[in-house]
Amino acid sequence: MSDPSSEAAPPTHPRPLVILPSKPHTHTLILLHGLSTDGPSFGTSFLQTALNSHGQPLPAFFPSVKLIFPSGAPRPCAALGGATTNAWFDISSLADRTLGEAEQVAGLRESTTYLCALIQAETALLQRRGHDSAHIVLWGFSQGCAVGAWALLNGCPRLGAFVGMSGWLPFRRQVEEVVQGKEEGDVEVRRLQARECMRRAVPGCGASGDGAAWATPVFLGHGLRDEKVRAGWGEEMRDLMGGLGMEVVWRGYEGLEHWYEVPREIDDIEGFLRGRGFGA
Repeated sequence: MSDPSSEAAPPTHPRPLVILPSKPHTHTLILLHGLSTDGPSFGTSFLQTALNSHGQPLPAFFPSVKLIFPSGAPRPCAALGGATTNAWFDISSLADRTLGEAEQVAGLRESTTYLCALIQAETALLQRRGHDSAHIVLWGFSQGCAVGAWALLNGCPRLGAFVGMSGWLPFRRQVEEVVQGKEEGDVEVRRLQARECMRRAVPGCGASGDGAAWATPVFLGHGLRDEKVRAGWGEEMRDLMGGLGMEVVWRGYEGLEHWYEVPREIDDIEGFLRGRGFGA
């Protein structure tokens, strides 16, 4: 029987790398790559390097978890001189990835639709085993974190968790301007305003979920010496999500540039997920 997560990819997206669990399938991790790579390349490297303090890769410390490494669609990237690369959306400047948001719209819309379909397919598969979307974690690095955070707030159901490494939230400034000044206790109003702002920023993108995604716990990790995606952008995403009533755990890593900290960050993420019943 073919794997539903592979069938979920439309023709524009390469087939994802899928690692099946060694024990009965109870949870799914969807891990999103950064710019200038693809799912299989990122996944192969990540499984070799993202080790916990016991020297274990993800399949070893989460043996009942299915891993999916999808790819962004091939698209021209302005920051790379128009060269085509697997990207979740266009990037105008490598020096400041929050610039050129108008050029990000088409990619954000298409990628969010793709990721929501992938999550829906995994949810249907898990439901056959008596589980639901709360057994799915969306995890992204760099641009993968950015598109994952956007998808979470624009159509995803409630997930088991969202994990972001060295990323940012597209259109954060616009959303922040809308929700600033709302009463401290008026979380629902801030959420409605934020969703409407995101709907205007990327028309047709979604923001169509039932609002349950706000209950998704979030882990954000960032190197404090990151010069490609500034730690301040991650802190701003943290503050915005927290202001919208989301549970957000933040970890900044001294001396770390644009990568993930081994084993500290992997240990922190493992502990965060285990503390929320993931992989049990």
